[in-house]
Amino acid sequence: MKFRILSIVLLSLLFAACSQKQVVFNVSNKSDIDLIAKSIKVKRADLEAKFGELKEQKMAYLVDQNGVKFAAQLDDTRGDGKWDMLFAQVDLKAGQTATFTIDWLADDLLTMKPLTNIRFAEKSDASKELIRADRLKNSDTETTQTVFQFEGPGWENDVVGFRNYFDARNGIDIWGKTTSEMVLDGVGIEGAPSYHEIQDWGMDILKVGNSLGAGSIALQSAGKLYQIGPGAEGTYKQIVEGPLRSVLEFKFDRINIEGRLISVSHRICIEAGKPFYKSMVNVDDAGDAKLVAGIVNLHSNDVYYIPSENVSYFFTHDKQAYNGEMLGMAIIVPNRQIEVFTAPEEGEGITQTYYTTFDISSQIEFFFMAGWELQDPKYATFKGFEAELDKQAEQIAAKVEVVI
Repeated sequence: MKFRILSIVLLSLLFAACSQKQVVFNVSNKSDIDLIAKSIKVKRADLEAKFGELKEQKMAYLVDQNGVKFAAQLDDTRGDGKWDMLFAQVDLKAGQTATFTIDWLADDLLTMKPLTNIRFAEKSDASKELIRADRLKNSDTETTQTVFQFEGPGWENDVVGFRNYFDARNGIDIWGKTTSEMVLDGVGIEGAPSYHEIQDWGMDILKVGNSLGAGSIALQSAGKLYQIGPGAEGTYKQIVEGPLRSVLEFKFDRINIEGRLISVSHRICIEAGKPFYKSMVNVDDAGDAKLVAGIVNLHSNDVYYIPSENVSYFFTHDKQAYNGEMLGMAIIVPNRQIEVFTAPEEGEGITQTYYTTFDISSQIEFFFMAGWELQDPKYATFKGFEAELDKQAEQIAAKVEVVI
């Protein structure tokens, strides 16, 4: 009898071991540079097409052929309670093809220190985070400051943070950080110090005004710039919040451009360790309109840009931070050549902005990078910011291929 029970236990353990599917895939670095913490995404559907049904969990490890482990986040991007996308950051030598095996035994990752964060809450009750919300239609700061914690949703990683004015302005601001900790949950709440004054974590460092600020978007038609917030039906939705990356989405419906009603979705992703966030923008019923993305030039008289078919970018570097510190800002555009334009200094609508335009045919992707001298001394000099920008643009442009 005891032997029989033992046999059943052993068979159960053997079955459990066999049920841990070995999932293997290759990732090839198609560039001639070494890639550090290069982002890869693998669809669950593609994995299951080859390996069958996979486990339900939040995190896993990717283990390369040398036994090196990389944390992987299993994201539910559809909101149906099941993960559908594997996200990881891996290192690859120039031209290398690495073989990765998924290690499902990753319970220790569930308590890993978060390296990204989204924060959005009502001012009256900051203890309850908002997963969805409707955008305010006014642009009166005195009103908007009383509705939402720091006036709208914020996103951060261990390097830098950002926030959106969740009203008709739709501007984007920068949180300069001097710590790798996630801090936004405690910023702008009742009793907290002003975020316009330097704290031990950093501060709000950008003056946005009527500009596009830190990479916000607009539309252009017949040479005229149009904000997408005023009069539109706007919404916010949190897509993913995790230790390695977080994703949120803004939608705008019934944007009236000379009688034409246009819809825009702006998905934003921030990843661990990167001095930038990524924008993915889709525009419907655009007609001849173009998408616009820009950088405030309130305290900058010079813009620099590098046009290339591989990766283009334009940037500023000046005393642009709130208290006059040096701040570099850049928009990086992979796989496109760009031109750079300047909005009017004053008047109605969008002002004091360097911007570029995109023809609208498919999803548009670009990256906004910020470098504040109090976050890293190298950003105090033009050469220091330019060198880091060049490196980040090169890493962004490098192609990888996933083969299952």
